[in-house]
Amino acid sequence: DHVSQPKYHVVGCRGSPPPPRLVPLDSMLFLLLLVCATRAAAASNCTAASQQQALRNIFSAWDGSGWRKPENWLDSSLECEDPATGIQLPAHCCWHGIKCCISRTCSEGQRPDVDRCGCEPGLVWEIDLDSCNLAGDFSSMDHNAFACELSGLRLSNNNLRGPIGQGFTVYRKLSWIDLQGNYLSGTLPRGIGKMSSLWLLFLSGNSLEGTVPPDICGNNTQLFSLALDHNKFSGRLDLSACTKLSYFVAKANNFSEVFHAGNAALPGLRAVFLEENGLHRPLPFDIFINYLPNLEQLALHKNRLTGTLPVMSMYSLKIVVLADNYFVGPVPESWAIMARPGLLVAVEFNYLSCCGTNPLSPEKLLMANGTLRIDDVYDGVDYSAPLLPPSLELSDELEPVLAHPRQSYKAKGMRCPKLKLAGQQEGPLSTLDWYMDPSYYMFVKCQCEEGLHLVNLTKPGRLPYFECQALQLDTSDDRESWEEAYPWAIVIIVVVGCFLLITMLLGLYLYKGTEVVQKLNNLKKRMHGLPTSGPFTAVVTDIQGWTALCAEHPELSSKVLSIHNSILRKARWNNFGSTHETEGDSYTMVFYEAKDAVAFCLQAQQMLSMQQWPSLREANSEEQSTHLMSSFENPVSELVRKKSCSNNSFAILNPLSISRRMKHHSTTSASSTCLDVRVRMGLASGFLVPGESLHGHPTIDLAKEVSDTAAGGQILMEGSTFSAIKDVLGELGTVDAQGMHLDRLRMRRVFSWPAFFLCRFIAPPSAASEDAVVLDMGTYTKSRPDQEQKQTRPAPNSSFPARSSRSFLLTPLSPKLSLTGYAQKSASPEELHLYQVLSAAGAERAKGWGSNLRLKSRLSLKDSLSKGYFDAPGTLAAPLGISKSPADASLPLVTTVFASVEQARVFSSKDMRQVERGLLACASKCLDQVQGDGYLCRVFGNLKLMLCFSKPEAALAWSCAMQECMMAQAWPRAALKEPFKEKRDQHGNLIFRGPRLRIGISQGRPKSIQPDHLGRADYHGDCVNSAARFMEGAAQGGMIVCEQDVAMRAAEAWAATQPSAEPEQALGPTLHTVHSWSPFQVPQSYLQVQQQQQQQQQQQQQ
Repeated sequence: DHVSQPKYHVVGCRGSPPPPRLVPLDSMLFLLLLVCATRAAAASNCTAASQQQALRNIFSAWDGSGWRKPENWLDSSLECEDPATGIQLPAHCCWHGIKCCISRTCSEGQRPDVDRCGCEPGLVWEIDLDSCNLAGDFSSMDHNAFACELSGLRLSNNNLRGPIGQGFTVYRKLSWIDLQGNYLSGTLPRGIGKMSSLWLLFLSGNSLEGTVPPDICGNNTQLFSLALDHNKFSGRLDLSACTKLSYFVAKANNFSEVFHAGNAALPGLRAVFLEENGLHRPLPFDIFINYLPNLEQLALHKNRLTGTLPVMSMYSLKIVVLADNYFVGPVPESWAIMARPGLLVAVEFNYLSCCGTNPLSPEKLLMANGTLRIDDVYDGVDYSAPLLPPSLELSDELEPVLAHPRQSYKAKGMRCPKLKLAGQQEGPLSTLDWYMDPSYYMFVKCQCEEGLHLVNLTKPGRLPYFECQALQLDTSDDRESWEEAYPWAIVIIVVVGCFLLITMLLGLYLYKGTEVVQKLNNLKKRMHGLPTSGPFTAVVTDIQGWTALCAEHPELSSKVLSIHNSILRKARWNNFGSTHETEGDSYTMVFYEAKDAVAFCLQAQQMLSMQQWPSLREANSEEQSTHLMSSFENPVSELVRKKSCSNNSFAILNPLSISRRMKHHSTTSASSTCLDVRVRMGLASGFLVPGESLHGHPTIDLAKEVSDTAAGGQILMEGSTFSAIKDVLGELGTVDAQGMHLDRLRMRRVFSWPAFFLCRFIAPPSAASEDAVVLDMGTYTKSRPDQEQKQTRPAPNSSFPARSSRSFLLTPLSPKLSLTGYAQKSASPEELHLYQVLSAAGAERAKGWGSNLRLKSRLSLKDSLSKGYFDAPGTLAAPLGISKSPADASLPLVTTVFASVEQARVFSSKDMRQVERGLLACASKCLDQVQGDGYLCRVFGNLKLMLCFSKPEAALAWSCAMQECMMAQAWPRAALKEPFKEKRDQHGNLIFRGPRLRIGISQGRPKSIQPDHLGRADYHGDCVNSAARFMEGAAQGGMIVCEQDVAMRAAEAWAATQPSAEPEQALGPTLHTVHSWSPFQVPQSYLQVQQQQQQQQQQQQQ
């Protein structure tokens, strides 16, 4: 009436509110009055008369006639007087189990919850009907009648049923509730946490279910003791708000998780009993540090807890029971702080182990459900781990081990030691009440009871496992033998014995049998003489400068020839060869196997190098016996004795001295100078058809041609011979002046296994360093007589002729070159691929010859990709064979190039072979056009090349030319489709066509340069790895990636030809010139096809 205009208030809720609801202020005042009226009505019900009537209703609803103590109930005329104060109370205050208030105020020292003060006299203060055989529905009780002053309610151990009900939360002064031992069902009422005066709640032994409300402890909670055991509660239990809780029991429920990372600390909690629940997650490792810092008693046994035991950080614990779970691993060392007498620690019936490694996952453990032995849980054992935590040790006092249905071992009849404090004498003050499985400490000191013995059932590589088993004594006289009892065992023994015998014979054959077979085969070759059919290898030898020696020293030639012939015959006999023909100083020998032929050459060369040849002094002596090397039993002592020819004698010990003796000694030297006799050798392999003669055989002629190409002391062979011996270089590496020693190779293989285990402490010598060394000397073509022309090959280090300012990059292509491959060849000219073989100890002498060969005029290098080993940059500076000098000390800088075709996997095997031929053709033509000694190191199977250059400008120029040549090459159809289809820029210039190359370039000093399995130069080092990474990880198709230093060095070299330009100014235009100008032109047929396709497209559009 006093409001001129209605006022409105907005009533809403959290979240996304609906449109505001406008409520008049008059309505809110009405609601407030209604609440006040309801409370006044409740207070009006809280009278002595209403409470007496409510008690009568309880007696009637809960079968009061059957109560055990129904004295004075329902007697309203009973005079009731408080014996302590003499105050007259209502009659129901003297009924059994009922106590009423006696004073409105509490004097000093009195408590309302104990002395029945601070409340209205005559109102019910406590109801205690424990074990009175109450039977009925708990919801029949009128809670409103007692809500005002009731302080305690005990109805335990009765037969009350039904739910607790939401009306139970109306009590304002209720301090303790005891409803345990009934048949209450349903869920806990929400709002129970609003009973701020409640400090004890016992609900044990009922059938309550569901989850415990998270607000069971309110904001002003006083809850001190909570008992929920033996119910059907489930789910997650959150006690974060129960900050004053001290005693908590929840045994025999179905809780899944209680302690988790989201819990707040409960500093007041002293005792927790959660055994026989469904807890199946690991305990937080810091549960004793952050969550329960003042805990004294903890019982979590008979759950399904997994993981490891948590860290211990308190001394207040008195009882810790974690038995009968699924814990794994050792007991943490921090648990040693609890080691004191009187403390109970029970962790038995778990899978704990002091020394087990790699336990099973929790899922597998839970799935097994306790059927695993301890040695099946861990797959390894660490014997270095301690048996027990610090300050604990095993005592000498034994006690019986308790058996359990779910146990990781069989405890029957086993007695194991107790635990005690370390370093203290046996006694009650040192013995600990710690209980853990003996399998934890691997059954140390365990014994069996009388009549049983301890049996070791340990599995290989697993934890030790023991059991107590009964002794089986058979005292009968007529027992049958084991042969009769187990006849099948005899069969097994015979079969196993035969198997072991066969295995031993097979091993003996593999160790010695191959040698015996080889000796029989060698004997057969020696008896047959010259081959009449099948494969064979021919060796042609010749003394270098023999004609000049005969002319200058005819008196010594016969002696030299006699020694030479004796050495060759001895080496031929040792290697099972036959002499085909001789001509003066030249021998032609034939061998059944290429390995024997190469072994003959290696042995003969070492014998020749160790031989003491006649000196020039002997030319004036009339009587001087020719010295023949009849024995090579101790060649080193022979060399020491003959010091007069030290330069020649010690060549095998110092291979570098060979390079200083390459030229024939002049007759003008001192009279004591020894002759330097060198023999060149050539090998060729072929096939002899039955009935065909060796005279005039092409293989013999080829061997003579290879021998003529070699220098004195050099061994050359053609490609087929190398293919036959490339897999037996280890055996050839054992050849010395006395022949081949396969026992050395066998011993090397025997000791390779111990060396493998000792390699982390001692670096074993590489087996490859003792193999025979094979070097690729290049591939050469033979021209027909009508096309022969004189061709000279430049030296590896020769300089190129002077060129114009741009000529150091590219030179025009020869008109004889075709874009489809190599030069237009005439009727497939014959090719000759040469290889040089040396012993590992004398491999350094190859540097004296280098890449120089005595090529005839009709032999010429096949192409730029076929260069020999010493044409590769830095090979003359790199050590060969057995060398202890660091490989990278004197190696020069080289530039490594890796090039690969992008997306090469899309090609089929047939197309890949065609693309590889085109790729190699481009690489060869570009090497011809670029200045520098570019060398093809390796061709990988996935269209990838590795090249090496001595100059960075040559590597960059080759790479740019290669990108241009790839666009001009005639590719198969598969190489011109997506993703290799032709692309042009906005001006119509061709920018992509065919396979695209990714190129990576890096310059550096290699760590080593060694011949690979094919005799090619193989580079190792950071620069090689960097170039490969640039190609694989940085470059894309059509791109060249290099380091800045490489580009600047190339720019400086190019700027030298342009004195007016700085390196930074010369780099850009020069590379642009290389990239834009290309001597490679697209084939005319290809342009015609493109024009026809364009015309057809225009016609179709019209």
